[in-house]
Order: sequence, then structure tokens, then C-alpha cells
Amino acid sequence: MENFKIDNKIVWRRSADIDISQALYPSFYKEITKREAFFEENFRVEIVDADMEKLEKKFVPLYMKEIASRQDFTLDREKIVSQLADKISQENYYKFLFIYYGKEIVTAIMFSLKNNGLYLSYKANNKDFDKALSHKATVSYWTEKLIFNYGKSLGIKFFSYGRDSNPYIGKTRIGLPLYKLKTGMKAKKPPTEDSYDTADFSAESLKKHDQPLFFFTNPDESGFYKDCFLYYPEGSIDESYLKEFKKVTSWSEINFDLKCYPL
Repeated sequence: MENFKIDNKIVWRRSADIDISQALYPSFYKEITKREAFFEENFRVEIVDADMEKLEKKFVPLYMKEIASRQDFTLDREKIVSQLADKISQENYYKFLFIYYGKEIVTAIMFSLKNNGLYLSYKANNKDFDKALSHKATVSYWTEKLIFNYGKSLGIKFFSYGRDSNPYIGKTRIGLPLYKLKTGMKAKKPPTEDSYDTADFSAESLKKHDQPLFFFTNPDESGFYKDCFLYYPEGSIDESYLKEFKKVTSWSEINFDLKCYPL
């Protein structure tokens, strides 16, 4: 019987040494490049030091509307805002990136610069606005290039895209690692000083879920995971979505396997 050791937390890293044309998934980069003139002509970008006024008046409203209002959002909303306020008041390396369409903020990102890295902490996009653009390259996509170029201009050594729970459970959740892989990020075992657990799971136990489940396992000597798996109940995922996982993981040079099982 097949068994897996699965860390319940993972982190995402990408080197800053490579060119952005190589860092991003080919079609991802192509769509951004195709629409970049449109974005630059119609939107205004602002990168500023984080402070309480910008947190309360600009970042939190969009984050609460677009992220914290989701049905699958499981974190404590008030606690998150309190934690963000504490971080900004205690440290001076946090920044905000805002993208405006006219006077409306359509994207808000909170990130930090420390230890030679750029750490993306929280991100919110106006999804209705992105959908209204009616093309593949969204404002959210464009922010990946903006963040990349900003970090490179400062000479940072790597990018960090947060810490996620592993496995990802549910059709909406499994889209997150797919997106991060397209940005050139690699899933990695958390640092030893971080708190996380590792547990053994049998293949049969993973088939008991009534929703798709995606996870990383088998880290190499540098901590980057070599394998990932997608377990899903029959009929729960479109074939085109499965093909996308296959293409993106192949480009990312990580072993990928699909396991379909009857409900």
C-alpha cells in the first residue's frame, strides 16, 4: 500500500537571479506582455511604505470584500486585521502596492523587504473588475511582473509567496498552487524554526475525501518538494483543468501524478 509523508505547512520561494521571461509560465508571460501597454495606459501603480492609515482606509476594505468574505475563508477576520496592524506598527519594512483604475483601488498587496528577500504577505484583487476586462491577462497577472521588477531593482535575492496549508482541499483551493506554480514559485519545506507537523497518510485514506485534494511531498536536500499529487473523485474536475495541471507541473519540473477514484 502506497504511503506519503505530508508536511501540513509549506512555503513558496523563487530565485531573483533569473529573467522574468523565464520565471513565469510561458502563456502567463505572453498574456501579460500582450496587454502591458493597455495596463500602463489605463491604471496607476503606487508602491508606498505601509502605515495604519493606508491599512485601514485602502487595504482592509478590499481585502475584506474580496478575500475574507469567501465561504472557504477559515481564518479569524478580526485577528488578521489586528495582526497586520501590529506588524506595521512594530516593523518598518512593510510596504503596500496599490493599483488604481481612476480613483478605485482594484488591487492591494502587502509585502515586506527583509533578509535579502521580498515576502508577499497578503493580496486582494477586485475579481469582478478583472472579469469585466474580458481577456486572459488580468490586473492580478500584471502585478506579478510589477512585484518582480520592483524586487529586482532593489537587488533582492529571492521572492517568497507565503506559507500555505498542505494538502489543498476543495476545487477552489487547488487552484492556488496551480497559480503559484505559474508564477515560477517552488513549493518548499518550511524552515526548521517554523512550527509545522509531518504525518503519514495512506493512499486509501486520501480517497475518502469527497472533494479534490492536492499535496506536495518528498523534499530534496534543499527542501524543495520533488513530487505532487492530485486525488479527486470521479467527475469532480474538468479534463481541461487536469491537462493544465499536467502542463504546468511539467514546466515547473516537478513530478506529478493523478489519482481518480469513485465517490
